[in-house]
Amino acid sequence: GGSADSQAAAMVPAAALLAVCAAALWAPLRAPVARSLARQPSMTAPTASSDPSTEALQRRFTESEWTWTKQWYPMAFSKVTDKASPHRLELLGNELVLWYDAPAQAWRTMSDACPHRRAPLSEGRIDPDGQIECPYHGWTFQGGDGACTKIPQAENGGDAPMLARCGGAAYPTVEKQGIVWVWGERLAPGAPQPLESLVPTCEAMDDDRFVWIDVSRDMPYSADMLLENVLDSSHVPFTHDSTISKRENALPLKLKLTSPIAPAGFRGQQAAPPVFTGRATERTTAFRAPAYMHHRIRSSGGVEKGATPTEEDFEAGFETWTVAYATPTGPGRCRLMARFPFRFPEPVPPSGLLGLRMPRINPPKLAFRLLPDWINHMGQLKVLDDDNIFLPLQERRVAVDGGWRASYVTPTPADAYVNAYRRWFDAAGPPPYAAHAVDALRGRPLDKTHLLDRHAQHTAHCKSCAGALANARKASAVAKVLLITAAAAMPALLLGGAWHMAAALALAAAVTTAAQRAAWTVEQRLTSGLSEYPPPRNSGKASRELRTVEQGRSS
Repeated sequence: GGSADSQAAAMVPAAALLAVCAAALWAPLRAPVARSLARQPSMTAPTASSDPSTEALQRRFTESEWTWTKQWYPMAFSKVTDKASPHRLELLGNELVLWYDAPAQAWRTMSDACPHRRAPLSEGRIDPDGQIECPYHGWTFQGGDGACTKIPQAENGGDAPMLARCGGAAYPTVEKQGIVWVWGERLAPGAPQPLESLVPTCEAMDDDRFVWIDVSRDMPYSADMLLENVLDSSHVPFTHDSTISKRENALPLKLKLTSPIAPAGFRGQQAAPPVFTGRATERTTAFRAPAYMHHRIRSSGGVEKGATPTEEDFEAGFETWTVAYATPTGPGRCRLMARFPFRFPEPVPPSGLLGLRMPRINPPKLAFRLLPDWINHMGQLKVLDDDNIFLPLQERRVAVDGGWRASYVTPTPADAYVNAYRRWFDAAGPPPYAAHAVDALRGRPLDKTHLLDRHAQHTAHCKSCAGALANARKASAVAKVLLITAAAAMPALLLGGAWHMAAALALAAAVTTAAQRAAWTVEQRLTSGLSEYPPPRNSGKASRELRTVEQGRSS
């Protein structure tokens, strides 16, 4: 669950006179009956008036010709993706290579297999013309259409007929809203390029009043489990206690759909509480098939108690979005692309001398823009560890127990979005992964080292964090040398009576030790979550003060 906002059934005993007999008869039937009830429509299953049955929804998918592959999928944040090197990616179980074509100022994607003898192009290099060169024999390919442009083993690099039959598989690729998007299938020769208007962008990202945090991570569980998790706000106070929320924030969530479930997705809203604090909060949710969801929270400016807030009231207040893309990379794994846009109320500039207006400064907005990405990412990685430590195990148990309909018990409105998404997924069917793709984790124990491997899941493909990690290691090494030098020099200073120099050296050593400790902490937090395990929710300590949106805006 990244950064997001806030899941048992009880059986009624028989009449008192038959209690003993009923208990004996009921014991062997409890589990089957519970599973049977779970298969029935949930008390909080979507109830939009036009919501179709599962069969009708499946017909809608067929009629709309919806497919998993004719979609744009987010693969990388361009800002923190190294443009100097090719990158190995995976989409629907297909191995891809992504690189930046500097002369064309465009990202390119191909199948990560040279047509010659299937060597991985991602181990090659980007040549000066922005083309990808195979590391094995130097065959070169242009990214737009995958055409082979040079075969060093052929006379003059190969003639046109030879080159024409040696091309690779290119995938349409675009950059939009700072994200690199890849089409879910290669195009047939002569087929038109897919429309960029189909890219599932976030409206907040087109509003210059917003600042935001981005983070990506390769998750050790499926895209559908990730979307189920991020659509569920009610887990936040418990899973993320003492990181971004606290248990005391947990309240009944009255969620409802405001649109029917359709191949394109659904929308929902949380019932708004009465205005008691002079501020109102609006919470809406959207799922756009197959990979996008957002929670949007708007807190109004001042509103009279009991009054209905207007659009102007909300525009004058605070707004935050939790946006999550779940890219199905392969069976049992996915890539999370998360964004957290914030809009802070603009402060009234203070009056200066002679009544002149002073420059308008928005401190929170300024802080977001100045804080390095790697610092933001360290915090987000810790939050994601809260979920990563148990969701892969949950996913296995659901599969063993026969799926969500056979194993879930969802009796409250807080599960409305989870139920809606699961019904959508049942109708859509599972992603069509490549035939050779396998769930590498299935059949092997889930160890904490792998589940909390921040380096493999994030740092390795984030330029900002990889740079911070390299600098932290260098700083730690330099500090070690300085401390050894200081330790060697100290006896001579003390024996020579150079007390002031010895004191200065001791102070410098203390500062260096602190710097080394800070560098070590950065290194640990960018490589593994084990140093921060168990999560804060299990600490047993009282939750630190973490305010809800309503509490924060009312102070």
